[in-house]
Amino acid sequence: MTNVRAGGVGRGVVGRMRAGALACLLGLGSWSAGSLRLAHAEGSPAGRRTALPEVMREVDIDEHLGQRLPLDLRFRDPSGATVRLGDYFRDGKPVVLVLGYFRCPMLCDLVLRSTAKAMQRLGWEIGARYRALTVSIDPQDRPAGAALAQTRLLQAVGHVEARAAWPFLVGEEADIRALADRVGFRYVHDPKSDQYAHPACAVVVAPDGRIARYLYGVEFPAGDLGLALIEASQGRIGGIAGRVLLTCFRYDPSTRRYGLLVLGVMKGGAALLLLMVAGLVGFLWLHERTRRRAPRVTGPGSGSGRSR
Repeated sequence: MTNVRAGGVGRGVVGRMRAGALACLLGLGSWSAGSLRLAHAEGSPAGRRTALPEVMREVDIDEHLGQRLPLDLRFRDPSGATVRLGDYFRDGKPVVLVLGYFRCPMLCDLVLRSTAKAMQRLGWEIGARYRALTVSIDPQDRPAGAALAQTRLLQAVGHVEARAAWPFLVGEEADIRALADRVGFRYVHDPKSDQYAHPACAVVVAPDGRIARYLYGVEFPAGDLGLALIEASQGRIGGIAGRVLLTCFRYDPSTRRYGLLVLGVMKGGAALLLLMVAGLVGFLWLHERTRRRAPRVTGPGSGSGRSR
């Protein structure tokens, strides 16, 4: 029986990471040697050309910003109940969507944990301001596997109470493909290893189901997640501070990160300076008006009734 306690989870993750790292090193070693032989055979310098393994050539993200997810797709939750994708977009909250599969030896677990850690650092209660959703790309995954993966992750990050706010779903091939194609999540099944090659990415989806932002890698800043959620909700979460930050930060497609916008900072500084000047002028005007309206105090010897 699989141990789902925090300690067991930690040891299991370390074991999987070591095994995955060893497999990656061995695979990269054989692939590099093969690439060098191929480059030499074709007469091209090995250092100038690096051929990707066939299984990796189709793995990528095609950004479909602004497109709406097919909310009528049907999946099954950890209890085995059939649910619609649109069921998770009814409460007006943005959703952090992660695609992967539950027997993934390394990458999926890293992406899920880094997403959960970014949520922790963000400090916003999951389920209160936003939701998260994980959907398996493997049609062989079953609700029991989804429940186990959900339990292990939420226990590891200390959010067991967030089951309803972060469901893990499984589905049929047609529904999985339809969702992945709309997201632009290109993955490939390798029949030799019976594993999936796929990108590392989390997708922030607006409350109406439209794709708002992609967050790349096995680790991304909590600030990027927060700004993406504020952007996806059109400023409805995050308060005034979040809306001000959005005026100073813009998403940079070249780096795939939020960066400081100099023009936004200048506009914000000018607006702040204008408010300060207006406040000072108002204060001086009120002070002068109060001084003029105040009655003058005359001394005992003043006035027209002086004695001769």
